[in-house]
Amino acid sequence: MYEYVFFHKQLAQKFEAKAKSLGVSTQLNQEELSWEVILPEDISEDVDDKLSDYYDELFDEDQELYEIEHSETEFQGAAIEITLKNGEKTYAETDQKIMGKILSVLTFDELNILINDIATAVENPNDKTLCERRREDEVKSV
Repeated sequence: MYEYVFFHKQLAQKFEAKAKSLGVSTQLNQEELSWEVILPEDISEDVDDKLSDYYDELFDEDQELYEIEHSETEFQGAAIEITLKNGEKTYAETDQKIMGKILSVLTFDELNILINDIATAVENPNDKTLCERRREDEVKSV
């Protein structure tokens, strides 16, 4: 059997989902400080290569999150860079544990898209609901 170790449950679950999507049965175990995804030994070499490559990607992300959470430096924190419509940049300080949780689910690019959407909405207020906006768009396209 193959054992893949993660420090964050969300990343272990992502790996488990990938394995299942490739037709591999899995077992997810919680250890004292980590999570293990256990796979059978009878998987094809092609699937094994795909899962090993995916594990390497997730391992790097898992390592970064672990280091953020267990940093021994005096300064600990996280900030999100926001670009305003005038091109000016500002930084929103946030809790590093919250940032770690967010980045265990979203990529930096996905988070950036979300933050920019929020900044655009703040700079261009619109009190209409999403449904009202969609109806207006439908009427305009007719």
